[in-house]
Amino acid sequence: IRHKLFIQTMKEATAKTTSPFSLDLLPLSKSHREFLKTLHGLGITQSVPSSKSVRRYLDLWLPLVAEYNNRCSSSLEMVDKEIGASGVELVGLVPPSDVAWLWHCHRLAPRRYVEYIHNQPRLATKHEESKTEEVSVTETKTLEADPPFALQHYHREDNNAECDEAKSTEIVEEKGEGKVLILPHTASTAAAATNARVLWKKMYPTES
Repeated sequence: IRHKLFIQTMKEATAKTTSPFSLDLLPLSKSHREFLKTLHGLGITQSVPSSKSVRRYLDLWLPLVAEYNNRCSSSLEMVDKEIGASGVELVGLVPPSDVAWLWHCHRLAPRRYVEYIHNQPRLATKHEESKTEEVSVTETKTLEADPPFALQHYHREDNNAECDEAKSTEIVEEKGEGKVLILPHTASTAAAATNARVLWKKMYPTES
């Protein structure tokens, strides 16, 4: 009963607030819980991240996100010419599951995360040239997760155990000899996941 009253109170408070800085915390908290639950079901949170995953995150994923934002900022239509030919709209990026976990943990220390981003020239965006305080805030936001609490995980068809463990995540795409699990299971997230794979293949053709 108390739990139901709390949920109802939160819903009423969210509906009444007019602050431009307010967030709808209930759906975000549910998405966060599902995100962590899925990662745990896949076994990713149950072991120390491998050096390969750390390299994929620091040396490949973050530069990819920076490149994506540079492409978006240089195009009024938010569509890259070469990627647009594949019929995929640039609506965000969804990281691989191991990278999603590392990125999530890194951003749990926001000050250190921002310092790291600002100290890496390869992660600079085209807006950083003016060096204003407003631009600094924009630079931080460009390397945030969009959409939030999202991941994609590739399964080979001969490994159905992981699929059973991650029942909360819908299988939405076929890929080669396996399937891709995408969370949350929405059309927009599926498009963002495709964007990430296309950009990854384009920037790192020899990386899996």
